[in-house]
Amino acid sequence: MTSFLVIFASRWGLPVSTTHVACGALFGIGATNGKAQWGVIRNIVLAWVLTLPVAALQSVGIYMVLRQIAL
Repeated sequence: MTSFLVIFASRWGLPVSTTHVACGALFGIGATNGKAQWGVIRNIVLAWVLTLPVAALQSVGIYMVLRQIAL
C-alpha cells in the first residue's frame, strides 16, 4: 500500500517519504481501532517537525566555528 501511495503522490508531483506514508497509515489504523499509542505518535511527529530547524541551527553553528578558524 505504501508503494501505491508514493507512486500516486509522485504522479501528481507531491514530495512524500515512504517512512512518512507508512507511519501515517499505521497512525490511522491505530486511531481507528483505538489501539494508538499517542505518546509514541507525538514523539514521531515532534521529531519530524523539529528535524529541519535543528539541522539548520546546527549548520549555522558549525559554519560560524569554521569561519572563525579560517580567519
